[in-house]
Amino acid sequence: MKAVLILLCLLGAGAAQAQDASALCPLSSAIVVDGNAEEWPMTWLQDDEKVFSYNICADEQNLYVRVLTKDYYAKRKLSAFGFTLWFDPAGKKKRKLGLKYPAGGNEAEERMASVRKQSDVGNSLGEKADYQKEIDRALIAGIEVIELIGLADDPITATRSGITNGIKVAIALDASGAYVYEALIPFKSYRLSRASITELSIGFETGRFVVPKQKRTTKDVVDNTLSTSQLSRMQGYENMMAN
Repeated sequence: MKAVLILLCLLGAGAAQAQDASALCPLSSAIVVDGNAEEWPMTWLQDDEKVFSYNICADEQNLYVRVLTKDYYAKRKLSAFGFTLWFDPAGKKKRKLGLKYPAGGNEAEERMASVRKQSDVGNSLGEKADYQKEIDRALIAGIEVIELIGLADDPITATRSGITNGIKVAIALDASGAYVYEALIPFKSYRLSRASITELSIGFETGRFVVPKQKRTTKDVVDNTLSTSQLSRMQGYENMMAN
């Protein structure tokens, strides 16, 4: 499965999958960004591949996004390689403004290794399911680092608690084993004015595993520079690269 990108016009009229933002956020003030999206007052929408469910809405100050996925590979990509929310105030498909959370990286791999050391997989289907949920929960537990894209030449790395421009983002595992992502983004945090936007394109995508480049030498066909950890991760994600 390739990284999924969904684009829709949030504020435009007559576009495919268009939404009336003002009508869809009557309870926006009641939304708590904690990874529990049950208070949202609308029915989930689905992407064409039925990998992600989502909703997007806005009021005069803020953009609200919630995303849910139960797909095994999507969850693995999200936790290990990151999840990026893109938006284009010109209503096009440019990826100039965005928010990457989780940011991905070695931390996810280390958390998985820690859980595997501390837990044993049982033989019953129920025990295996519980173990899988424990892995899924550990991969996103306590994640603080996010990247703000488009505010400077390079992404700005910050922590959720350290952000002062009002952005709120969270991800959690629900009872069904799905990842639930929530974000509240003030328009002003990206130097945008809701009143000046006639059409806003929203997209989101998981990261993907990129095979490290290996140097060829005169002595060896391939210079073996991969660590045991990297080789393990390559093996674990080989099916992702094939799909």
